[in-house]
Amino acid sequence: MRRQQFLVIGLGVFGETIATELTRLGNEVLGVDRDERQVDRLAESITHAVVADVTDERTLKELNVEHYDAAVVAIGRDVEASILATMQLCAMGIEEVWAKALSPQHHRILAKLGANRIVHPEYEMGLRVAQALNYPMVNNYMDLGNDEFLVELIATERLDNRQMHEIIDGAGADVNILLLRRQDKCYQRPKFTPEDMVIASGDHIILQGKRSELQKIAREL
Repeated sequence: MRRQQFLVIGLGVFGETIATELTRLGNEVLGVDRDERQVDRLAESITHAVVADVTDERTLKELNVEHYDAAVVAIGRDVEASILATMQLCAMGIEEVWAKALSPQHHRILAKLGANRIVHPEYEMGLRVAQALNYPMVNNYMDLGNDEFLVELIATERLDNRQMHEIIDGAGADVNILLLRRQDKCYQRPKFTPEDMVIASGDHIILQGKRSELQKIAREL
C-alpha cells in the first residue's frame, strides 16, 4: 500500500497533533509553520518540517504541495493567513483540503474558497465534553447527519444481568443494536441477536437511532 502524503500548515497544538498522529500511522507528513521554534520542536517527530510563509504561492509551489494527497490548514489565530493558504491550496488542485475555522464567518469564507471539510476543534470538543457530562455512560458517538447517531454505551452495574430488548421496550425507543463487545470478543448479527443477550457490566454496546429515541434509552441506563 502506497504511503499517503499529507501537508499540515500551522504547527500549534491542533496541527502538531494531526501531523504527529498521521506520521505515527505510517504516512509521509510535511509540516509547515512560520515559527522556527515550532518547526524545530517537531523536526524529529514528523517526516519533514520546514519554516515557510504559506501565504506566498511561490513558496507552496517550491514545496511541490500539489502532489500531496491532502492538506490541512491548521493555522491558529491568523485568519488572513488561513484564508490565503486555503485559497492557494484549492487553486492548486489539491483534492482534499481541510481547514480549521475560528468563527462562523471564517467558516463561510473557507467554504466558498472550496475547502472540502471545515472543522471547529474547540466547538466540537466542547460538544463532546458536554455530552460526556450529561450522559456519562456514553463512551463515544458519531453524528451521521439528519439527526441520526451511532452511540457507544458502556454497561453499568445497573444493566448487569438484563437483556437489551427489556431496556428498549421499557423505554419505548426505536433504536437498533448493531454490536456488543465483551472484553476482546465482538458479537453482531447474523450470528446472534443482541437484544436477547444478557448484558454484563462493562459491555460496550453500539446503538443507532434518532437523537430523541436514544435519549429515551439514556433515561433507562
